Amino acid sequence: MNIIISNAYCYLNKGDAGIIRAMVQEFKKEYPDSKIKVISLYKDLDQGKYGDCEVIDCLITPYTGKSRLMKIIRNVFLFCLIYLLNALGVPFNSTSKDIKNADIVVSCGGGYLKARNLAQFLGDFMYHYVQFITALQYRKKFVIYAQTVGTFGNEFVKSRIKNLLQKSSLILPRETISYNYLCGFIPDAKNYFHTSDIAFLLDKKEVNVNIPFQQKLKIGITMRTWHFPGEADRAGLLENYKMAVINMIKHILSNYNASIYLMPQVIGPGPDNDLLISTEVYQEFLKNDSVHLVDDNLTPEELKYLYSKMDLFIGTRMHSNIFALSEHVPCVAISYDLKTDGIMQDVGLGDYVLNIKGIKEKELIQKVDSAIHSLDSMKEILALSVPKIKDKSRLNNVLLNQLIKGKLNNGNGEALTRKTSNLSMEL
Repeated sequence: MNIIISNAYCYLNKGDAGIIRAMVQEFKKEYPDSKIKVISLYKDLDQGKYGDCEVIDCLITPYTGKSRLMKIIRNVFLFCLIYLLNALGVPFNSTSKDIKNADIVVSCGGGYLKARNLAQFLGDFMYHYVQFITALQYRKKFVIYAQTVGTFGNEFVKSRIKNLLQKSSLILPRETISYNYLCGFIPDAKNYFHTSDIAFLLDKKEVNVNIPFQQKLKIGITMRTWHFPGEADRAGLLENYKMAVINMIKHILSNYNASIYLMPQVIGPGPDNDLLISTEVYQEFLKNDSVHLVDDNLTPEELKYLYSKMDLFIGTRMHSNIFALSEHVPCVAISYDLKTDGIMQDVGLGDYVLNIKGIKEKELIQKVDSAIHSLDSMKEILALSVPKIKDKSRLNNVLLNQLIKGKLNNGNGEALTRKTSNLSMEL
């Protein structure tokens, strides 16, 4: 069987890498003789990084210039060219040919299925959209897998996305917020089922780092240089977020016998690098041997192992929270996207989420204090919710397998559809 995993971003984003590695891990369990190819935006960086699969080039490569207008013009031109060639049955490149020869195309899990406006759709989202459309033009079974869906802020964009979703063989929203959004966006569709993020199933791997794990309360932290899209004072909002975290750490060190571990999860490509802001924060505590910076280039499985050693995790990167939660480590989440709110609600910790925009130091400290004093009860919640979440993660592949075997096809076979839908809601 030839399986294409589309829409991969970059291995340097260890959350996204964890999704791909978990998908390959689970697909190989079910289909050990399958040939899996992963379409990556950064093929050269990703080659050999996702397990037993081949990494292939994308259809539209990332634009490296600085002009947003030129990026949009270029992407639209390439999309139209690829669309025309697909219609004529002439593959644009070897990746188009691989899609044409695939038995099934599965878009990788993630949070990229959104476009706030037309510019975002024609610019950033076009890299993903062209892969979706190529699969549909070649009449492939196409699955939107463990995905956050929405929102879409333009009527033209909404119509294009709605058409895409209606033609997909299977849509698997990974949290309740996305599932409810789909129920309103396409209320009469029968091809979507509530699952969860596949990274909950990623194996962990023991690793040694040159950092002491002291006999103290161990608190892990991920940060990111968020750009606050659509906001006027982006630099001010970023500085406010950074100072809120710095002062939270000072509060923890003053009031608890604790060790702090700054753990960058994304180290590229380019300036999308958590090590930069994490190092800035670490510089504030160079004379304090209770604050540590984990700057090793670790695999997602190794990061998950380190997160599992924490007593509490304070995560801005959503998949750092998922890696920790899957090991029953309580989390306080700093949210830059509804996907974070959705995951935290689904595991029963919706009260421990703060919005990164205008985050208030006092409120952050209060949430962390509450979590530290409620670790046992939070672990009890996770002991009940995480096994159910992992069952919902496995449901992604149960449904995918049914689709491959012809037992599930856009709602055909109503008894099976109702049974699977009921299962997903019960889990």
